[in-house]
Amino acid sequence: MPSKPISRRSSSATDLLPLFEYSTIVNSSLDLNFILGTVLLTVMGKMLVPRGLVLLKRETGDFEVVNAKGIEPETVGATVRITKSLRRMTYTDRLNKSDPWVAFFRSKQQRLLVPIMAQGRLVGLLTLGERMGGKKYSETDRQLVNSLVNLSAAAIEKAVMIEQLREVNRDLARKFQELNTLFDLSKEFNVVLDTDKVLRLLAFSLMGQIGVNRYAFCLAEHGKLRVIASRLDQAFGSEDLLKPLCSIRNSDLVENLARSKRFSLVARELQRADIAAVVPMKIQNEVKGVVLLGEKLRGGPYTKTDLEFLYSLANLAIISIENARLFQEGIEKQKLEDELAIARDIQQGLLPRRLPEMPGFDVAAVNIPSRQVGGDYYDVIQISRSEYIFAIGDVSGKGTPAALLMASVQASLRAFAPMALSLTEATGRINDLTCLNTGHDKFITFFWGALDAETRQFRYVNAGHNPPFLLRAGGEVERLDIGGIIIGFLKTQTPYPEGSVTLNSGDVIVMFTDGVSEAMNVNEEDFTEQRLEEVLKNSRASSAEHIILDVRRALEVYTRGTPQSDDLTMLVLKAI
Repeated sequence: MPSKPISRRSSSATDLLPLFEYSTIVNSSLDLNFILGTVLLTVMGKMLVPRGLVLLKRETGDFEVVNAKGIEPETVGATVRITKSLRRMTYTDRLNKSDPWVAFFRSKQQRLLVPIMAQGRLVGLLTLGERMGGKKYSETDRQLVNSLVNLSAAAIEKAVMIEQLREVNRDLARKFQELNTLFDLSKEFNVVLDTDKVLRLLAFSLMGQIGVNRYAFCLAEHGKLRVIASRLDQAFGSEDLLKPLCSIRNSDLVENLARSKRFSLVARELQRADIAAVVPMKIQNEVKGVVLLGEKLRGGPYTKTDLEFLYSLANLAIISIENARLFQEGIEKQKLEDELAIARDIQQGLLPRRLPEMPGFDVAAVNIPSRQVGGDYYDVIQISRSEYIFAIGDVSGKGTPAALLMASVQASLRAFAPMALSLTEATGRINDLTCLNTGHDKFITFFWGALDAETRQFRYVNAGHNPPFLLRAGGEVERLDIGGIIIGFLKTQTPYPEGSVTLNSGDVIVMFTDGVSEAMNVNEEDFTEQRLEEVLKNSRASSAEHIILDVRRALEVYTRGTPQSDDLTMLVLKAI
């Protein structure tokens, strides 16, 4: 945290220093909880506010409370569907009190809503309660809050960019490897892809080329130097002792460093340990480590030629160490790709190969996977001569865990569907079983219904899923939203309510996942359920398959020029 309060005057460079320190703290971390906690506590501290929340926008469009201060702990995890576009700071008492989301914030005594924007996109929300003593927020206060929130927005998005940055780092490391092949020992170093072996080879090179057998190798981690191999007679008492060497530019003698104000303290400690020279290990002019060297066995000082050779040798070694790290990352990446392939196979294997034929009804479905493994699922099961089960769901997360959770839910559904259980009871059992087998970070939005093909009655339960559209032949549109919470989040406290509709000729039920409604265009704007409804209204007279085709055409036009970011799944049931 900044060591002194941020001044409200912005004209002085001194006043900007705390903001810079704050920005450095939040942007140097990849720990989302730490970043959110830091920004919330900082803003609350500056504003003297006893209550505050941080919410993040999820894929569903809802905002989830991920951090709360001064408010009951169970608030964390709560979700809010905000129906107003929040692009600037807003007071809750200026909003419509009848809106559920406004009522939520007012119930938590939150007065000020501050959007967290990153690259023009709303990624979250910071909210503040009343200030202590009833003091109002001034214009200067609001500007300060905006500054602190804006400084943290990039850090919040940083985790999403990590894979891209790693790919850039891999490219840079490869370029350095090509350039450093000019060194005499490059071939020996480049064939080694193990850090310990690189360090042993470096030690042998120091002995053979320079004649030194007392050394310490240090690598930079989080702005500090950590000793990873040493043949010194004594150990250094603290990692902070070596920290100034992270800014060393070139190889140098310790006696020269002792004359520099910046390095005088560390140089005296190095002299006590009989260290004669310090050699930086650099990549792209950034110190990634240092080599500490004792006196040469044959005596005499390190010459300029010695130091230049050691600098080249050390840089060859650090490139090999970086290559070893990247090689391990490559192995992990390949493992991940193999895992994604397995998960995709699992997913596709869970989907029905053929939809059952049912008299008086037209059924069609589609599942278009994105480039990553998702967790979309649909199923159609005939459980008697005239009764059929329809199900659709979206598992949180991606990869094998999501596919396995989908498999678990499908197994539960297929086990309970033939039993003489109501949808209400079966949904509760599926939820409890899922909660038992998964953690709180995994859940599934789920919708299913039972169709009696003879009476044309469709009974259903919606467990936190996008409410399907029911388009009546006469033009009316209904949403099938009766149900309860998502599957796998909490054990069933109260029975899931069951809804029921009767389908007449020409009526259509369209079930879909959020990959349809949240498909984004080049401006990162969602397709929305409103647009989907308009497409469905124009297509209601078509067959079930053509309804899906019309939606796909509309999505292709809307998302042209952007990659598919999520699985797209639809299940259509039409009475004929």
